[in-house]
Amino acid sequence: MYPKDSSSDPFRHLIITVLSQNTSETNCIRAYKGLAAQFEITPEVLASASQEEIKNAIRSGGLYNVKSKRIKELSKTVLAKFGGDLTPVLSLPKEEAKRHLMELPGIGDKTADVLLTSRYGYREVLPIDTHYDRLAKRLGLVGHAAQYQEIQAALFAFVADCDKRDRVAGLLWLLAKYTCKAQRPRCHECPIIDMCGYEEKSLGPRCART
Repeated sequence: MYPKDSSSDPFRHLIITVLSQNTSETNCIRAYKGLAAQFEITPEVLASASQEEIKNAIRSGGLYNVKSKRIKELSKTVLAKFGGDLTPVLSLPKEEAKRHLMELPGIGDKTADVLLTSRYGYREVLPIDTHYDRLAKRLGLVGHAAQYQEIQAALFAFVADCDKRDRVAGLLWLLAKYTCKAQRPRCHECPIIDMCGYEEKSLGPRCART
C-alpha cells in the first residue's frame, strides 16, 4: 500500500497512515503524492506549512480538513517531543515504543502498531484493521463486541503454533479482504470454512456475485 519512499522513514510512514484513515488505498496514495509534490515530508517543513496549504495538497484523498489539522499537529509534536526524529522511539522496547507513539495527537493502537511493524514485523505486531476485525469475529475467535486488544490477542493465539507466523498473518489478511468480504463473502472459496462460525456463511456460488 505504501509508496516506496515512505517505507524506510518513520515520519513519512506516520503521515501516510493518517492519510489512509477512512479512505481507499487509491485515495490515500493520491493524497500522499499530492502532499509530497508540494512539500518535503519532514516534521520541520510540515510544521511550518499552513493548514490551508496542507489541506489543498491532500484534497484528493478526502477528509482533508481533519487530516490536514492532524498532520500539522503531529509535525509540531514530533519536533517538540522527539527532535523531529522517530527512529530512536522505534528502537525502544516494543511496549515502551508504543506508549510514546500513542502520546502523539490522534494516534491510537492501530496506527502505533502499523509503525511498529517497520521494526518488528507481523510476527510480533499485528495492526487490527476492519479486515482482521471481521475475520476474527466470523471465525468465532472473539465476540461481536470485542475491542482492539482482545481481537489482536485472539488472532495471535490463532497463529501461535505456525512456524511462519508473520506469513500466515499476511495470508489471513488477504483472505479477509478478498474472500471473507464484508458484503457477499466468497465462502465457497474459503480454505478454512470448516473452522468458521459465521452464521450467514454459504457454500453456494451466489454469495460470490458482485
